[in-house]
Amino acid sequence: MRFRGWLWVFLGTVLVLVLVGVFVAPDRTQTQRFEDLPWQIEVLAEDRTRVLGIELGRTTLRELAGLLPVPDIRLFVEPDGTRTVEAFYANARIPPFEANLVLVPGLDEAGMNFVWEERTSERPMPSGARRHGLSDDALRMLGGTPIVEMSYIPRARWNPEQVRERFGEPAGLLRIGDDQTYWLYPDRGVAIMIPAGRGRVLMHFVTQERWVQVVERLEQAGQRLLEGT
Repeated sequence: MRFRGWLWVFLGTVLVLVLVGVFVAPDRTQTQRFEDLPWQIEVLAEDRTRVLGIELGRTTLRELAGLLPVPDIRLFVEPDGTRTVEAFYANARIPPFEANLVLVPGLDEAGMNFVWEERTSERPMPSGARRHGLSDDALRMLGGTPIVEMSYIPRARWNPEQVRERFGEPAGLLRIGDDQTYWLYPDRGVAIMIPAGRGRVLMHFVTQERWVQVVERLEQAGQRLLEGT
């Protein structure tokens, strides 16, 4: 009889613990909330915009070390002589999305001239541009230079309806050739390339002070494409 009494006590304790687990434990079915999503853009000043956890105009490449994959940093020289430094991150994960990132450090003329003198290898590109490797001294200098532009290419395919739902109606459209159209959001410094086919959407983020320059660059790219065809 004593054994049977202890058995009932034990079973009762187990039942209480099960009920506590059911009614007190956190609900795992709740939707997880994410921050730093591509459409969550905060314009802080003319020269500073925060998006995807990166503050354009302040965050440096060095500060992103350990948070993003190791980038491939190159100097590109266009046929017209325009020079740009780009840091390419393959398969970067900023939850919940995975994407390729291109970050552009803001270099003044002196900084760009220093990078130019520190170029190493050279390789032609299909576009007619030249791609150069950079010395360790140039990479160290670039590591401390604030980022001013960012291109974000999500691995998932976004259709125009999804872009419109998350970013809203664009303030304007800029067509680049027959298969690309940029949706322009000047109040947030975003130009989103919408492909005509099954290509991937590209989102380009810039600070407010660079917006006009970026749109002019896109227009020139469209003109070169038109002339080439």
